[in-house]
Amino acid sequence: MQGKIFTIDDVCAFIEGLSDKQSSVFSLVLGALSALSFAPLYLFPFYMFALPLLLIIAMKSDNYKNAFSKGYLFGFGHFFAGLYWIGNSTAVEPSIPDWTGYILVAVLSSYLAIFIGVVAGGIKYIYRNKPVKPYLFSIVISFIVIWSVGEWVRGFLFTGFPWNLSGYILGFSDIMMQSTSIWGSYAQTVVVLMLSFVPFLMMERNWRAYSAVFGIVTILGLIAYGSLRIPEDVEFIEGAEYRVIQANIAQQDKWPYENWGKNLITHMEMSEQNEIKNPTYVIWPETAVIYSLSEEPTRRQLISKILDNKGGAVLTGFPRRQRDPDATRIYNSFAAIDDQGQLQGIYDKNHLVPFGEYIPGFIRSISYALGLDKMFTGGQDFSHGETGNTISINGMPPVGVLICYEVIFPGEVINSDIRPDWLLNITNDAWYGNSSGPRQHLLQTRIRSIEEGLPLIRSASTGISAIVDPYGRIVDQVDLNKRGVITSKLPSKLKERTFYSLYKEWPFACISIMLIILNIVLYRRISPQQR
Repeated sequence: MQGKIFTIDDVCAFIEGLSDKQSSVFSLVLGALSALSFAPLYLFPFYMFALPLLLIIAMKSDNYKNAFSKGYLFGFGHFFAGLYWIGNSTAVEPSIPDWTGYILVAVLSSYLAIFIGVVAGGIKYIYRNKPVKPYLFSIVISFIVIWSVGEWVRGFLFTGFPWNLSGYILGFSDIMMQSTSIWGSYAQTVVVLMLSFVPFLMMERNWRAYSAVFGIVTILGLIAYGSLRIPEDVEFIEGAEYRVIQANIAQQDKWPYENWGKNLITHMEMSEQNEIKNPTYVIWPETAVIYSLSEEPTRRQLISKILDNKGGAVLTGFPRRQRDPDATRIYNSFAAIDDQGQLQGIYDKNHLVPFGEYIPGFIRSISYALGLDKMFTGGQDFSHGETGNTISINGMPPVGVLICYEVIFPGEVINSDIRPDWLLNITNDAWYGNSSGPRQHLLQTRIRSIEEGLPLIRSASTGISAIVDPYGRIVDQVDLNKRGVITSKLPSKLKERTFYSLYKEWPFACISIMLIILNIVLYRRISPQQR
């Protein structure tokens, strides 16, 4: 018996056969399944399955408001399943019930789901009373444009949260991510969305050949460009040695006062253990030292002993106190300490984490009632830094310092006034345990290297620490929840700046405009009989 070939009509009939409640539950489940396409699983077929079904659900809704609600449910499932790991953060705080972390995930997902609700509602509004099949390709293009523009808006609105952009689904392949050096992560989202709809469009006879050819050419093009771009060997800057420390200190053991000295000694002892006795630069993670080093020269002198008066610097994160007449401010800071215990550079984190490092004023009262204000900040907000993040230290190539999630923002990791030669990401992912969060975070640091054509060193409290070359390849790493040390020379930056580093989101804007123009042309070419 010959197998049945499913068509667009079959999909539409299936969706039409669902009750409103069934359609709502189905949308929620689809959204959750789509999150499996991201790191660390990279199950791309779930995107190919979920997004076309969301499109049909939207088109078969009674009106655009109903379509918005279905898209919103899809979005809630999508973001809750993709960001569940944030809920682990309260498990390390004995004074806060574990379930409060998942309330925070639900609140964040409720906000982010609006963007996908707009996609579904917008599609229904634009193509209201239009049959699906004659307008199929036009509908798909509109879906792709609205979704990708929505991700771009999500990246900066209300300080931005560009986590799990659709383009990151190709992160399983260094080769296929090289195109972000041309057009960046938001345009990569367009490519991924187009590929996601190829199997769906192949269900329609009129688009079968075109879709297959497009899919094959696009995949081969990504592979060919990436293969030609990446050299076989990694080039290093001769001379200085960089040592990255991952002490793997659990979050609940990090902040108690009685552990401050012990944890400092642990970092110092690990910094001196290796075949290279005195590395030039030693790198510790975010808040590796809890003491306010800007106020404590004695402890800076102690730390400098690991350099043995041979130059170089210890690069570490610490919470910096600034005592003003009216109040004491706290900054999440980075410091470079030379071999004499002197501060050679300080950077205060600019892009703070909402709810994690400060509580937005309009919901502060609710946060206090739930105890969420103490989850990361201990009840006091961190202050925003005001200086650029490029620092030059003791002959070291200029470095762009990125503290924690500052590295997740495409096009915003470089100080435009003083361009660095490499990037340093110090972070503390210990809050999130053995989850997808640290793995997704690492992927985004690698993609920033590809976009900017710069090497990157990452030091994470419990992992994943890594040395990354300017093609996003991991040269060496310490795995999650392991104690370890990496000693390596710094990979060389690219000789020429990447296209993306020069023009940022202009390629994405041009691609979006071209798709809109193409869509208008296709829309107008549909015959009156088909309408």
